[in-house]
Amino acid sequence: MATQMRTGPAARDPEFRGIDPPALDQVIRQLQDAQNAIQGWLNGHRPPPGVSAAGYRRADEVARWAAEQLGMLTRRYNFAVTHPSPGGGVDMPPAPTPAPPPRKTGGGPAGTPRPVQAPPHRPSPAKAAPRPTPHGAGDIGNFPDRPAAARAARADALAVSASVQHGRPVPDTVWRHLKANAGDPDYTEKLYERLGPAAAAGLLEAAQGDKARLAAVQQSLGTSSHHLTMDVKWLRAFLAEADRAGVRPVAVQVLLGADMSGRTREAVAGLDLHPSTATA
Repeated sequence: MATQMRTGPAARDPEFRGIDPPALDQVIRQLQDAQNAIQGWLNGHRPPPGVSAAGYRRADEVARWAAEQLGMLTRRYNFAVTHPSPGGGVDMPPAPTPAPPPRKTGGGPAGTPRPVQAPPHRPSPAKAAPRPTPHGAGDIGNFPDRPAAARAARADALAVSASVQHGRPVPDTVWRHLKANAGDPDYTEKLYERLGPAAAAGLLEAAQGDKARLAAVQQSLGTSSHHLTMDVKWLRAFLAEADRAGVRPVAVQVLLGADMSGRTREAVAGLDLHPSTATA
């Protein structure tokens, strides 16, 4: 990574700070393995009665520290792979092999998040080598960690679903949150996971043609597609609900204009949508 930094963005800007996604992915996996190994040993070697538990407690603190670092590093990785370097001509690495799920342990941290799938390989004319991206190195959005982003997304999804169900306007606060966090990989993942295709289409209806709101939906859908499985079934359900609500042309525009993941673009292509259908 140091070599890449010297010949990449750092050659132009000595203040550049970036993340090398493959290198960070390796660090996350190594830390995951270490955390699992420590917690596994702790579970199998409880201190016997009458023996000082000071060493055991210190090891437990290390395991908990590792779990906290995994949450922070995974959030940075998610930003890095969802927002490639804006410098252009960057080849993203292939999607990392999913990390094995952490062992659920009694008394220790469990459910440690794993990195999301990286965006598909997009060859550039110059065949540039993978480069660091500034995203995730410093600013990681409006939330300190993944759980905070997920809590905000769940609250907003609940508000959207209630509004759609009862025919009420979506609260302005939700629209502000969506605009502010449309590029947040953790927020958008949980938002559309909770909404599902039907309520996501209802969000288009609730936008009432407002360009800024529709742009926020389009961007956030694109971001979430790198994490959620938006296959043909999901997309058809989304379009069917949009058709029922009378906003199918808008839904088509959003799908064709969003910066989707490679697998979602393939699913959209399978629907044989065309820009002309957006104005029909």
